[in-house]
Parts: sequence; C-alpha cells; structure tokens
Amino acid sequence: MGVTQPADRRARPVLRWLALAASLAVSAVVVYAQDTAPAPEAGMTSAQDPPSAAPEPTVTTVTTTKAELLAASAPPEAANVFDFPLGKGVAPEGGLQVKTIWVARAIAMMFPEIKTIGGFRQDPLKWHPNGLAIDVMIPNYHSDAGIELGNQIAGYALANAARWGVLHVIWRQGFYPGIGAPSWTADYGNETANHFDHVHIATDGGGYPTGHETYYLSSLQS
Repeated sequence: MGVTQPADRRARPVLRWLALAASLAVSAVVVYAQDTAPAPEAGMTSAQDPPSAAPEPTVTTVTTTKAELLAASAPPEAANVFDFPLGKGVAPEGGLQVKTIWVARAIAMMFPEIKTIGGFRQDPLKWHPNGLAIDVMIPNYHSDAGIELGNQIAGYALANAARWGVLHVIWRQGFYPGIGAPSWTADYGNETANHFDHVHIATDGGGYPTGHETYYLSSLQS
C-alpha cells in the first residue's frame, strides 16, 4: 500500500518550477547588473560582523532596458495556481513584520536548499531592528551553483515585489529596488558587508503580527 504524502509536499516540485519560471526574466537583470559591477578585491574574506552593519549603500546607476525593469516589477500570475498555507520556515520570526515573514516563508518553501535565514537583530540601519528585512544565507556561495541559487532567489523576490511589498534586494554588491533601475554599491571590504554570501531582502513591513495571520503563497490573510 502506498503512502500518501501531504499536499504541500506533493505540490512542492511544481511550486519550485513556478518559482524558477517566475524568477527567470528577473534573474537576467540580476546577472546584467553583476556583469557591470566591479569585481571584489582579491584579498576579500568573510567577516564576522552582522551582514548589514555597513553604512547605507552608495550606489552607481546601471542602465537597463524598459523590458527588464517591467519584468522586475511584475508579480507572476502563475503563483495563484497553488494557494495553500505556508508553514513556518527556517527564519526566526520573532521581531519580524508580517510581509517580511511572508517573504521568508515563501522562500523557505520554494528553495529547500536554504537552511539559514537571518531576521531581527540590532543594527545601525533600520531594516533588521524594525523587522523589515531578512538575510537569506546562500550555501557554497562562491560556486556557480551558489551564485545561480542567489540569482534565482533575488529574481523571485523582485518578481513578487508588488505582492510582498519588497522595497529592495541586495546581492553581490548589486542594489535592486522593487521597482526601478538596479545599481551597485560601494566596496565595503568583505564578502558579508558586500552581500556575496547572502541575499538581503527588505519589505515595507505591513505591521507586526497579531497571531491571527495565515500566509499563503499569493496572499496574506489576517
């Protein structure tokens, strides 16, 4: 007699395919900006400091086509095909606002390779202390596979920017607003501050949870 798998596990391969399809066009923007950004310093090493302890990024504008920018701001309609509750993922949710939790849960569902997502912490900038940002830590981030995984996650967040209230994504020195032209940040001297080992995703928050919220892939109910 066969074992019946839970609905979310049966749907996960299809959902992952939808995530990759949704992020494909936007990943092209991510790769384009990476190709125009300066290479990291040869002596650059990972730092022990928190990822966002660097100063507010200074940016240099990267020119993209209108089609690429539209792709970056268009939420994927295919996500509506499967709309079931998202369980708590790998991110600690204490101190996070609802839209930040929503992004963290969706990414944990879509990308099971991700084992660590940072959230609330004290920081000189407002994003993490106010529950507005997560840091998606990329395994083997130096490898081609790790870079591609980071591109897909950054692209998926940008493709859903309107849906999730994503304000910006930072990945490999690239600064990607939810809507608008990408740019690249200054070199802050190490891979963590330059966002080479994690994808930083910031949202507009949506308020702190009351405990009555249900997070779906394509909607949030409270």
